[in-house]
Amino acid sequence: MKNFLIENFDNIRFLFVTAILFGFVVLVFVSYVINKDNYEKIVKLYEEKFDRLPQTARLARGASLIGSPAAYHAKVGFIMGSLIFPYNRVTNHDMSIEGYTFIRNLPGYLITGFKVEAAIWFILTILISSLICIENIV
Repeated sequence: MKNFLIENFDNIRFLFVTAILFGFVVLVFVSYVINKDNYEKIVKLYEEKFDRLPQTARLARGASLIGSPAAYHAKVGFIMGSLIFPYNRVTNHDMSIEGYTFIRNLPGYLITGFKVEAAIWFILTILISSLICIENIV
């Protein structure tokens, strides 16, 4: 058994890394499905209070993670950006400080999924970047 592991170390490492990446991709899609309903609720509440969404969120309102990932990030960016970063006019373009505060003060059951999805994206980005660096070094 020891010889098998030593002789096939590269294959085992590749399978292990592939399994981890696949697991994170599955987590991203699960969080996408869970956040779909919460996104609609947040948009409805936001539009009731402020009459319209920020411009990038309006343009990408129908985007999906599978069909157009960049537009999907613009779609949920006004929520994730408000939850993760402090308010500024660049990242919160076309959003007032009241809108920013409104998103941050939403109930936990609506925004927890977006925080988890942001953490998964962050970890996945670091993991892929580190794998690229390791492969270039080794």
